[in-house]
Amino acid sequence: MLNKTSGALHLGEDIEIGPHIDFTATTALHLGNKPEVIGFVDAENQQVHFRNVRVGHSFFTFRMRFSYNRLLVLELLVSPLPIPITGDWENWNFETEMKHLEQCNAWLQEQVGNEREFDWGCIWSGYDSLGGYSSIKIKYY
Repeated sequence: MLNKTSGALHLGEDIEIGPHIDFTATTALHLGNKPEVIGFVDAENQQVHFRNVRVGHSFFTFRMRFSYNRLLVLELLVSPLPIPITGDWENWNFETEMKHLEQCNAWLQEQVGNEREFDWGCIWSGYDSLGGYSSIKIKYY
């Protein structure tokens, strides 16, 4: 699914997200729930968020950050079940979030092994203590 050579994330049906995709093409994609689009063409700060995109046996949230139509960061949240869209923190707990971090790390290990630096960018997986969630971030050079 993640091409180590190009940095592109292959989602099937000829859909790839990676350093080659621009803001306009991304906003036209039909993935998961209705996308959230922040910004406009040729702006310095642009974002597109797709929630609950099913790929294989997992569900993903993609948070994509662009600048002047160029993809800078692709953040992935991965889950075996659909990810709730509500802002409800009532069921959140640290132990469950650490299990989610393990799922992120396992997915990343399966995709690229131990390598985290590439010619096209770098990958990080971890827990954001301010946001209260775990994710994988792909930064494109």
